[in-house]
Amino acid sequence: MTEPLRLGVLVDCEAKLALLKTAVGQTGQKIEYCALVPSVNDTAGSNTPVLCLDQLDRIRDLDAWLVDIIHAEDDTQQAPGAAILNALLSSSLPVLLNDSSEMGDSPSDKVAWVNRVKTRLQRLLGEVNLQANPAAHEVWVLAASTGGPTALCEFLGELEPNLGLGFLYAQHIEEGYSPALMSMITRAGPYPPVTAGQGSVIQPNAITIVDPARRVQVLENSTLIVHDEPWGGCYQPSIDQLVANLARTHKNRCGMIVFSGMGEDGSASCRFIKQQGGQVWVQAPENCVVDSMPCAVLETECVDLTAEPAELARALNRRLKTKANSIEEQAADESPAIHRI
Repeated sequence: MTEPLRLGVLVDCEAKLALLKTAVGQTGQKIEYCALVPSVNDTAGSNTPVLCLDQLDRIRDLDAWLVDIIHAEDDTQQAPGAAILNALLSSSLPVLLNDSSEMGDSPSDKVAWVNRVKTRLQRLLGEVNLQANPAAHEVWVLAASTGGPTALCEFLGELEPNLGLGFLYAQHIEEGYSPALMSMITRAGPYPPVTAGQGSVIQPNAITIVDPARRVQVLENSTLIVHDEPWGGCYQPSIDQLVANLARTHKNRCGMIVFSGMGEDGSASCRFIKQQGGQVWVQAPENCVVDSMPCAVLETECVDLTAEPAELARALNRRLKTKANSIEEQAADESPAIHRI
């Protein structure tokens, strides 16, 4: 799980502050500091302190600023707020600029506006986490259902450490079984398991377990948004939704391996992987406890490799070594020649 953001909130009226506190609270983030800026709005009688420019350096231990102030360059009364905003933008902390002027007056407009702020805060959490945790450049989905955990253990047992890949493990399973999966993966091989948390980073050399109860969205920067809604369709989690999302965001920097399982989940989305230049591998049907999922993917004619789990791992080891050697050779060819006299 990721730590909540420690936010500083800067507004020019109490009404905005109340709405932003609602949005921040609903995303699980924390407001460490909040203040009003000098503006045309009357701040007399407010319980919220008014921030001056010379106070900024004394505000510490924040991860980011959330700012919603009216800025009018031709209004001299806005000058203090403008100066504070410029100082924030030139600092090292991320600044999320919000615009409450886009919010309508009806209750539904306010709800929609709060939801947009929540989405932006979720993305901001991922950006902040990226500063401390580098993201995997290439991401593979490990997809499984009935019989999948045993096959995954065989796969991980042959996988070499430090390949640099990030893995998303999508296992059809009931809510509450994730701790058992984490224990199993920990014993199986060199890739530690982590849970898919709000704003978490898909890290290289780790396996992120996808939540079966809440829909997980992959962003272009390899961070995750966990939505407060279930996966669509009859599968929990939905492999097709996850893989289609990953194909859009990571193009040819992604792949999927379909292990033993019942049903056809993954057969539709594997086409997206192939269209983007990614890899689609499946466990050999004769080696599966239930072969429905691998067979459904094989019928699409999008599969690049079919083998037993241990051989799939060895093939991935070879593939990553070959790619690493190719990158090194390319770098050597592009380096300037050294002439000795």
